[in-house]
Amino acid sequence: MSRADFDFLVGSWRVEHERLTDPFDPTCSTWSRFETAADVHHILDGLGNADQTSGPLPDGTRFTGYSLRLYAPGTDDWGIWWASTGNPGVLDDPVRGRFEDGVGTFVGDAEHDGTRYLARFRWTDTDTEHPVWAQDFSFDDGRSWAPVNWRMVHTRRTTA
Repeated sequence: MSRADFDFLVGSWRVEHERLTDPFDPTCSTWSRFETAADVHHILDGLGNADQTSGPLPDGTRFTGYSLRLYAPGTDDWGIWWASTGNPGVLDDPVRGRFEDGVGTFVGDAEHDGTRYLARFRWTDTDTEHPVWAQDFSFDDGRSWAPVNWRMVHTRRTTA
């Protein structure tokens, strides 16, 4: 693992999203699908990276999200923070983790409407043309995980 773990992500992307409309309702089976454009760049001389992704939601409103990823050499892990127009003025608590055997797993405490849970971000297929990010939650301190509630498939955009 190293500060280069997220180098695969630097650049411009078309991102296909699949997101449960209510990830906190265990009976929810309705998926929202939409597409955004993302631009990812290095920051802090390569010790981190940041991205912004934006595009229209299925209801026509505009969505913008921002990720900040920082590598901590002392602990050899990454912290990832998230902010979006879906929750203005809030920078979510970070998830932390690392890449092992080509899969990045990042876990952190979160809260929704007074309910505490663990959020997990996973990066897979990072050595392919379509890296995948997925999110799921645990409501029992990581003993079990609910099914994935948000998945993003990335396809590199080319400039003409």
